Amino acid sequence: MSLKLIVIGAAGRMGQRITELAFRDPAFLPLYGLETGGKQSPLAILSGSDRSMLAKGDVSIDFTIAEATASLLAEVVKAGKPYVIGTTGFSPDQEKAIAEASRVIPIVKSYNMSLGVNVFFRLAQQVAKVLPGYSFHIEETHHVHKKDAPSGTAVQAGRLIEQASGKKVTYESFREGEVVGDHRVIIQGPTDRIELFHHADSRDIFASGALEAAKWVVKQKPGLYSMFDVLGL
Repeated sequence: MSLKLIVIGAAGRMGQRITELAFRDPAFLPLYGLETGGKQSPLAILSGSDRSMLAKGDVSIDFTIAEATASLLAEVVKAGKPYVIGTTGFSPDQEKAIAEASRVIPIVKSYNMSLGVNVFFRLAQQVAKVLPGYSFHIEETHHVHKKDAPSGTAVQAGRLIEQASGKKVTYESFREGEVVGDHRVIIQGPTDRIELFHHADSRDIFASGALEAAKWVVKQKPGLYSMFDVLGL
């Protein structure tokens, strides 16, 4: 039976891609697009501001902004359904609230839902473990509309590297045109240099990853999960 999907932020760029890919995937039945102020998705999905629809879906995917996700969290918990969060830029208090919500419902939360990016994360972490004498610098480039800098993806890569190496990571951010997302980890040693690079061709890598996370999280017990868990890394 197809999973009834609630797309939070359905009128946004990511929400539209998630909806469109979900319509192509027999594993999903896109049920409702939740938008503040009753804004309508341009796609053929019933949409509006009716939060009671959260309880009618099997799983919700949220790509909005931190304030919107935080304000909706209690109602998602009340609905008792699994939650996939691709939103970034949370404050420490908002992160704590999400962790507390995960005691009640299963949540997959990631700064980047791309399957390839999460392999990129793991590679960077493994390099940091075996080359503790090297320094680490992250360059990231996104479209001019992106508000947070450095990006959530860069911050997550940096956190993993710092945990593995015990060294501080430095960052450099660029905003150019309509770049979907480029991330480069520069690993500098005394006599050589290594670079890990990931380039996103389209937002579909994030949308398809979020849908994979949704398929996975509906089978899980309450807890706070990452894409590493989804991929078994």
